Amino acid sequence: MAPAKQRAPVDERRSGQMTHGTALDALASSNRILVVGPSGSGKTYLSLRLGRILGHRLIHLDARFWRSGWVSTPQAEWRRTVESLTRQERWIMDGTYESTLDLRIPAAETIIVIERSRWICLWGVIRRAMMYGRGPRPDAPPKQPIDLSYLRYIWHYPARTRPLVDELIEKHGSDKCVLVLHGAREIEELISDLEVRTRGGAG
Repeated sequence: MAPAKQRAPVDERRSGQMTHGTALDALASSNRILVVGPSGSGKTYLSLRLGRILGHRLIHLDARFWRSGWVSTPQAEWRRTVESLTRQERWIMDGTYESTLDLRIPAAETIIVIERSRWICLWGVIRRAMMYGRGPRPDAPPKQPIDLSYLRYIWHYPARTRPLVDELIEKHGSDKCVLVLHGAREIEELISDLEVRTRGGAG
């Protein structure tokens, strides 16, 4: 078998000399994995695939934060909920929710950051709305409202939210394995390589 292609979906600013194989090993051995990124970037898709490979419990924060009718959880209650969730032994948790990253980053062992363009994310949100319509979703309540404030959040994410995510990772997770995935190809490559790794097929 030919040697695996050496790819590096790893943030070199944070990981030092970590190789692609080392990053895969860290991910495969992690009990707590945090997946963050803009809405419509593929966080839920990646989390579902990782859950099948690793067998970890999936925690979709949208499904926890938003109540029926897309009514939000009060902030104090939300922090208590997240704190309780992070104490569980093994999980894959998807959702950015900047206000609780200070709780989730220290609890995670590996953090996956998805980066995709504004237009791809907007299309992802629209496609998801068309796919599920008013029916149930695996990661959130049905009938999500797509209003101007939500679209603005997605549009401004790279300039406003992503720098905050980086700052919080630096502050609370300087010892963590951080993988940054740019687009669908790197997401699929990570999934494929992790499947090989967990089957013991990597050389």
